[in-house]
Amino acid sequence: MDPLTSIITFLSVLLSNEFIFFAVVAAMVFLTEKRKDKRAKIILAMIIACVMVIGLKMFFAEPRPCEGTVGIVGCPSFLFFGYSFPSGHATIAFLLMLAFLDKPSFPFYWLFAFFVAYSRIFLGVHTFEDIAGALVLAPIAYYLTDLIWVKFHG
Repeated sequence: MDPLTSIITFLSVLLSNEFIFFAVVAAMVFLTEKRKDKRAKIILAMIIACVMVIGLKMFFAEPRPCEGTVGIVGCPSFLFFGYSFPSGHATIAFLLMLAFLDKPSFPFYWLFAFFVAYSRIFLGVHTFEDIAGALVLAPIAYYLTDLIWVKFHG
């Protein structure tokens, strides 16, 4: 395996772990966003997105493309995590990208979102459709967060 593929594989597997993924996301938010209100809004948006992802996974109950195979990380199968559509990792990554749209750090968040989306397909745990669903879901979750935020902090 060439060095670039080894690095991509290592980072993809690392970010595949939900605890590591959310630790990285939390670190990114707390290191790059200094405003407490904006951090709180991003956290609320992530909670809303996670609830929406879980609901859609349970509703569609779409099997993962890795089901029945042994891949690089195995096929997630715990409760609703065993379902494929939409990708939770990609939804959160796209949501962060949107949250930092007007910041100088946006290109970093764009690269992070692109890498997370690519890694989900690379590992064989999601399809392009799962990623596309996440790309649609992220702005919806952020918009809902805006509506809630204005109602209570407006």
